Amino acid sequence: MQVSTVLMIFNEEENIGPLVRDILSVYDEDGLDGEVICVEDGSLDGSAKVVRELVEEDPRVVAIYHGENRGRSWAIRSGFDAARGEVTVIMDSDRQYEPKEIPDLVAKVKEGWEVVSGRRDRREDRFDRKLISRVYNILIVKAYLRTPVKDQNSGLKAFRSDFSKGMGFDPTGFMGLHRFILPLAHLRGGRILEVPCAHYPRPAGKSYIKSTTVPFITLRDLRRFRKVYVKPAKKAAKKAAEARSKSG
Repeated sequence: MQVSTVLMIFNEEENIGPLVRDILSVYDEDGLDGEVICVEDGSLDGSAKVVRELVEEDPRVVAIYHGENRGRSWAIRSGFDAARGEVTVIMDSDRQYEPKEIPDLVAKVKEGWEVVSGRRDRREDRFDRKLISRVYNILIVKAYLRTPVKDQNSGLKAFRSDFSKGMGFDPTGFMGLHRFILPLAHLRGGRILEVPCAHYPRPAGKSYIKSTTVPFITLRDLRRFRKVYVKPAKKAAKKAAEARSKSG
């Protein structure tokens, strides 16, 4: 199988059906052997019912049901674990991203990149969300974590599946490890390519992200990210450098 597209679903009853059918149409048009993994993350609306109907409608649709809302990071982790394709694409289920861009992402990964991430040069979101994201990307992602990307928080990313399964994406103890997924990939030696991607206004439903709490959650997770991922990576790099020096 060439591609697994993972949709993280929480209260997206009106968006899931059209999005899944659009993705399957893209597979058909481009001759891609692929699946759509719907990770239903404990929605409170009719999302689970829609997912069940989609599974019955097309065998390429796979469902994972979380009994309760575990959060976006755990939905991504479930998708990574279940993916059977050579490339795993993760996509928000709010229909703000363009399914027609999936084949290009897959092609770029097959060129040799471990991660290909969409970059929203024209983002269709509220001003406060865009401002917080911009500050986060500049100060934390680029300056502090030294990850060479401009839009860590884009909801459209493609991974070489053996890399995503092995990079240690473990949300345990975090409130939102997905906000550090590109820095983690970078720490693990993954080559990351950013490509422009379309971004549309949300056609239905509403976002659950609260701009008043996200900065505090992110700073809390940053401390844990340093402890769990950054410091061990620096120690390992130091030991490797010392070993090379002795052997040389």
